[in-house]
Amino acid sequence: MGKGFLILMGTFVLIGVLHIVSIKTMKLSGTKKTRFRKIFWYCYGTLFMLSGGINLIEKGEFHWSFTFQFIIGLVVVILNLLGKIETKQT
Repeated sequence: MGKGFLILMGTFVLIGVLHIVSIKTMKLSGTKKTRFRKIFWYCYGTLFMLSGGINLIEKGEFHWSFTFQFIIGLVVVILNLLGKIETKQT
């Protein structure tokens, strides 16, 4: 029971921090928002690639799901590098 409550409180704190950060980013200028989005997509793709690659190495055998995860991360990083992942400013 105590462990579950600790996980619940950790989740609430994490969601609260994410909410505060998202409110702060709404007040930023358009160029800073664009830069933060670009950084986010690089981190997201890299995290996907690392997760898929580490799981492939750790299992020691070929798994389609981890290979697919690695490829998705690679595609996200490449598309971001080429400037294909752009969001229109509102």
